Amino acid sequence: MRTTIRGHNQKIWAIAWPMMLSSVSVPLLGLVDTALLGHLGSAQFLGAVAIGANIIGLMYWSFGFLRMGTTSLAARQHGAEMHLNEENGPSQAKDARSADGILFRALVLAAILGSSVCLTVPLLVDAVLLWMHSSAKVTPLAYEYIDIRRLSAPAVFMTFAISGWLIGTQRTRSALALVLTTNSVNIVLDIIFIKLLGLESAGAAWATLIAEFMGLMLGLYLVSHHSQAGKPSLWRGWLRLSHFQSMLSVNYHLLIRTVLLLFVFNFFTAQGSTMGDETLAANAILLQLILLTAFVLDGFSFAAEALCGEAYGGKQWITLATIVKLCSYWSAGTALGFGIAYALFGEAIIALFSNVDSVIDIAQQYHWWMVGITVSGCAAYLMDGVCIGIGKTRAMHYSMWFATVIIFLPAWWLGRAWGNHGLWLAFAMFTLARGFTLAAYWQGLRIGGAPPLNNRVK
Repeated sequence: MRTTIRGHNQKIWAIAWPMMLSSVSVPLLGLVDTALLGHLGSAQFLGAVAIGANIIGLMYWSFGFLRMGTTSLAARQHGAEMHLNEENGPSQAKDARSADGILFRALVLAAILGSSVCLTVPLLVDAVLLWMHSSAKVTPLAYEYIDIRRLSAPAVFMTFAISGWLIGTQRTRSALALVLTTNSVNIVLDIIFIKLLGLESAGAAWATLIAEFMGLMLGLYLVSHHSQAGKPSLWRGWLRLSHFQSMLSVNYHLLIRTVLLLFVFNFFTAQGSTMGDETLAANAILLQLILLTAFVLDGFSFAAEALCGEAYGGKQWITLATIVKLCSYWSAGTALGFGIAYALFGEAIIALFSNVDSVIDIAQQYHWWMVGITVSGCAAYLMDGVCIGIGKTRAMHYSMWFATVIIFLPAWWLGRAWGNHGLWLAFAMFTLARGFTLAAYWQGLRIGGAPPLNNRVK
């Protein structure tokens, strides 16, 4: 048993550490934006990017199912193919259900949806900015940021699909190279455009746009070496409408789940903006630090996606339960470590990201919420990964409805008299509800020791 546990831990870390480095670069990019814009002497530039990036996030990450759904399908198919190869010997056939076929269909869908979003954003942005309650100074800057960033939608969506396939087939070092290269380019361009050229919030948008297209080019290069998705002779069989059914079924639930999640984040930002630009900026700093932890913990979530999906596809139920347990231990321990660090050094860390005294003072008043959410959020992040891996996206969908409608919105309404503390309380309860409901669902699947998943891989 010790050897088995050691072997599982090695597989978890083989996936987790590249994805941790990959994921950490995402909030670090946001922290660089925050630090550069926060030192321009006015909160309006930081506020503009906080609102603009949240709106783009809502529009883009509503389509995050292109990453998660591709990972889910590719991981399970990868496990099924390994199981068949063990029984019947390796096969060179690439039928429509193959992992390469899944990648090709995901890229086609991503290109269509990305182009549609790019054209649709100008029709929606005025109404969304009005809903976000941005100030007269912040609104035109946020509009400019969004108008630039929308142009990258096709590149971003296709990169989602590529990343999902790389993770699902356990090529996490390639996924790491993709994300690190993209975000490193973004950070360098941030410094050039914001610090050296003085382009302020627009500079942050141009830096991200250019980096996202460079990321797509690298992603296409990587998959051309790892798959047969670039062979036109296979495309006709892969493009049949019937072969999109599994993808659309998985992605429907992920779409609704992601829309609800991003609604909560944008609602949180909008309510903070009604309390003034300084509170908006302070909340943005705290959220970036929470996201830093979340993205580190996503290393274990990604490991759960790939390894649980592989175990599910190969019908290895004991392995599946073991992977979930071990990932839970690693995730909880890491979250606790971050919580202790934020508790001891939180005020000093906050001071690194702005030289506006009023913003620093407000952020320090609420930094204990950051500590609590950092520790309590680990269950939500990990169980998302488990459910994606085993294809139980409907549970994620329903869990998010419960956490948003039954928990978050009533808690915010009842806590309005407490101002920003009430807003943070609602967000903390939302995070706890997500983790609790999915953990309870997982335990319910395993009652009586029966195999938790008996659905056929499609």
